Amino acid sequence: MPAIPPSCHSLLRLMLLCAGVAYAGSGGAASMVPMEVVVTLTPAACTPTLSNGGVADYGTMNANILRQGQVTTLPAMSMTFSINCDAAAKFSVRVIDNRSASLVPGIVAAGSGNSALGDDYNFGLGIASGRNVGGYTIRFVPNTYTGDYQPVKLMSSTDGNTWSDAGNGAASKRLRFSWGAGNGTVDAYKAVSGNLSVQPYVNKAENLPLSQDIPLDGSATLELHYL
Repeated sequence: MPAIPPSCHSLLRLMLLCAGVAYAGSGGAASMVPMEVVVTLTPAACTPTLSNGGVADYGTMNANILRQGQVTTLPAMSMTFSINCDAAAKFSVRVIDNRSASLVPGIVAAGSGNSALGDDYNFGLGIASGRNVGGYTIRFVPNTYTGDYQPVKLMSSTDGNTWSDAGNGAASKRLRFSWGAGNGTVDAYKAVSGNLSVQPYVNKAENLPLSQDIPLDGSATLELHYL
């Protein structure tokens, strides 16, 4: 009986974490009787969400799509990324790789043919029987975002202070992303929404254990910071 090729079950999962930063100040007033006034100002509560629970599920694919000596590029998959706040707020988002130990150096540049996409843009796809499965990119798709239902510019920053046009929106692990009317200015919004896409790159066939199912287990955290 001929052997049944193993399947490549590709489940790429993005998880969300919303982190807030509180700011505190204090002052004093006295006239005969001491008085202390302490005020803690907290940022507006903002909730980030991804459509489909943040899961890009490519289903089950036959392992014969993989090639010897070649990286296999899977189609990009889009989802909606939204941030909703109970009051207008300024915020930024950065992406954290939860599978960094499985990173395959250079796989995104090789699979995309774009040498500018170094490993800052490469997110790990997990490990199967001790073999690193591949990598994927995350992209905040420009020109799809609205802030309070009006078109807004996608911007990026390496330090959280100086902002510029985010280009094609490719998520680097050293970048933060935010939104505004342009000219390097982050604006406050109650609601921001647009598209986010992921694109996996699977390792060369000879580097994978093809005698078994291979899960594509990507996991990233989109962390929101108040500005």
